[in-house]
Amino acid sequence: MHRYILAVFFSFFFVKSSTAQTFKNDSVKLFLDKSIEIIKSNSIHAENIDSVKSVLYEKSRNLATIDEVAPLFEEVFKSLNDYHGGLKYKGKTYGWSKKSSYVNPYLKAKLRTETKVNSQLIDGRYGYIRIPGNNDFGFKKVDSIANDIVSNINLIDSKNIKGWIVDLRVNTGGNMYPIMLALKEFIGNDVIFGGFRNAQNKSTGSWEIKGNRLLIDEILLERKSRLNYPDKTHTPIVILTSGYTASAGEMTAISFIGRPNVYLVGEPTANYTTAVQGFEIGKAAAINLSTDYVIDRNHKIYKNSIVPDFEILNGDNFENIDKDAKIRKALKLFKASKNWVH
Repeated sequence: MHRYILAVFFSFFFVKSSTAQTFKNDSVKLFLDKSIEIIKSNSIHAENIDSVKSVLYEKSRNLATIDEVAPLFEEVFKSLNDYHGGLKYKGKTYGWSKKSSYVNPYLKAKLRTETKVNSQLIDGRYGYIRIPGNNDFGFKKVDSIANDIVSNINLIDSKNIKGWIVDLRVNTGGNMYPIMLALKEFIGNDVIFGGFRNAQNKSTGSWEIKGNRLLIDEILLERKSRLNYPDKTHTPIVILTSGYTASAGEMTAISFIGRPNVYLVGEPTANYTTAVQGFEIGKAAAINLSTDYVIDRNHKIYKNSIVPDFEILNGDNFENIDKDAKIRKALKLFKASKNWVH
């Protein structure tokens, strides 16, 4: 099952409720009944669903149409503390955008301009690749995104590379699968490197590399392009993060946590580490819900931001990477070779 990016929709048919007469419009009651049923059965944030239901129903009793009800779901998702989900109705999304105190003016500006993969060779010995977010929500660009990342790696790779910097500072999310597919040789081999768990702490899927092949929830993902130098299992890697590293960017970072010879450097991430699934309600509406937490290869559950091993605030400089504080820290780590396992 594709979580987080590719929503899996389940259709439901309404059955008239015996208590619908308490509402001005029966269809409003039926819409709310099904919405609450879906949330209660699937959300990881359903602890206070009874109070959410009570408030929602009271505010909806005298409404004449579902058009009037839909905006109320902004408060529903706020009450659920689910800022990763939302109600999609007639082309609009009604959810809750949690305000963040994080401010990084330099990186915020770069979110608009740094939309392509970028790779550079540093000091002739270290590979650097910056991977932005993507908009492959329809799961149609897996090959092109993965191949683009691989091409950028091959552009600078050689037998002389002593370490790689994977920069996720402007990766605001999208589809995590092509990113992991492109980086699978870096992530490891014959390892379960992450997965999902629901609110009952039961496994609902895993991320695995077996025989150099990537399987997500037992679905095989294959890549057309090849690395010129595929032996990356023990290559030292530094992952760079920021407060804009979110969703698929965070999943990518988690895929490396616990791997030998890896450090995370930068700022705590945006805290969008839940898996999201979509549930259809009739023809015009669907609810996206946070349904699972993400775990790393050591089974640690991520319910909050990813905190880097070395926290460095600001100091970003894509134009002159020699002055970039986070890249400079990464290079210092590489040069302190005694800290790496060989």
